Amino acid sequence: MNNLPPDIRSWPARLGVSPGDTVQLMADLTRLALLYRRAGAVFHPSALLDAFADAAGPTGNVLVPTYTFDLEDGDAFDVRRSGSISGVLATAALVHPRFVRTPHPLHSFAVCGAHAVELAASTERGSFGTGSPFAFLRAHKARLIAIDLRLDDALTYVHHVEECVGVPYRRQRVLRLAYIDAQGAAGPREFSIYAKKPGHHMRFGGMEDVLRDAGAATVLHLDNATALVVDIPAAHAVIERDIRENAARGIHEFRWSWWTRDVLKGLLRTFGIRRGKSRTTHAAGPR
Repeated sequence: MNNLPPDIRSWPARLGVSPGDTVQLMADLTRLALLYRRAGAVFHPSALLDAFADAAGPTGNVLVPTYTFDLEDGDAFDVRRSGSISGVLATAALVHPRFVRTPHPLHSFAVCGAHAVELAASTERGSFGTGSPFAFLRAHKARLIAIDLRLDDALTYVHHVEECVGVPYRRQRVLRLAYIDAQGAAGPREFSIYAKKPGHHMRFGGMEDVLRDAGAATVLHLDNATALVVDIPAAHAVIERDIRENAARGIHEFRWSWWTRDVLKGLLRTFGIRRGKSRTTHAAGPR
């Protein structure tokens, strides 16, 4: 019986990560921590971050989602201190000395590598705009590596494709926040998100099979963990085709019951009644 913990230092190479690569890294660490515990060892999320940062090297980039997309109009955000709702790996990346945080309050990333300073200095106002980390991922031919996560919980990138195409079921929504930047300067700031209209929800359905058939996604097994690997530029083309030729049925769904619920929530917010904020271990985007 093998009582050794998983060899996570070997994972990037086994997943094809080479010096100069750009990787979006995500993970649900529950199973990995359990495997270490059963082996009598302690798992440190920073070890996974270091493994991928070392593999990509100083000419590559590693981006870890550190989202806080549950913020609402009037909330406060401090890019230096605000936590993330994207799970344990995000929390570890925010305090890791090799990583810096990008500034958008709803969809920030902890970034390590050649373009970290550039990304941290972004002035992009929108979550998924042309100056966002999502656009950067496509431009740098990135791969999404999601460990023990479903496609539904990992492919926030789909919203960038929706904005590029201009889907009819989303619109820009402006949020005004009390913002503190990386230098400690405080003041009101406006940001935007390409938010869904009432009644529309993300449902990827069989999109994973479509991505696999197109060669844009694959699933690999690593020491009892599962890694979903998505080629971002290839996935972009597949998703764009679904939006243009299939009315986005592969990625979203509309129901009148959802419309009623969403409209009611909006009315409650209008009268100052706010829903409880979600807390999730995953890193999905606005559903």
